[in-house]
Amino acid sequence: MTSSRIGSRSGRAAAGLMLVLALLASGIATDHVRAAAPHARVERLLALTNDARTEHGRSALALNAKLSRYAKAHSRQMAEEGRLFHSEDLAAQLDGLEWTVGGENVGVGSSLTDLQEAFLASKPHRRNILRKAYDHAAIGIVKSDGNLWVTVIFYG
Repeated sequence: MTSSRIGSRSGRAAAGLMLVLALLASGIATDHVRAAAPHARVERLLALTNDARTEHGRSALALNAKLSRYAKAHSRQMAEEGRLFHSEDLAAQLDGLEWTVGGENVGVGSSLTDLQEAFLASKPHRRNILRKAYDHAAIGIVKSDGNLWVTVIFYG
């Protein structure tokens, strides 16, 4: 009886290995790797933003993942149209959240570091990054033709 259990275990292991190999060959199993890059960019921009806030005695912003989906859709729309523009319905997007003040930074550039430096060099964008009243952010980043299209929504 022991040998049949071992045989069935090794058969299941072999079948499992074949399934993994088939998924890898089809590309399905590697989707999480491709999905990790956009998430890593969002985390990187949030870290750059929170570093700037910390340097100026501000508290760190928490990421709103649901609102970040809207920010990404906005970034995608800007990339498709090839132009920067602010959300027309930001207040509607913030509806249902606890907020009294909101703002938005949009930009396009070749790197997150360059974008963050440009934001900090611009008075209105810098004001959004450093505003004490903000405690949350949503970040949407789309890569298109080698450029990063970014939407950052702030609220508090």
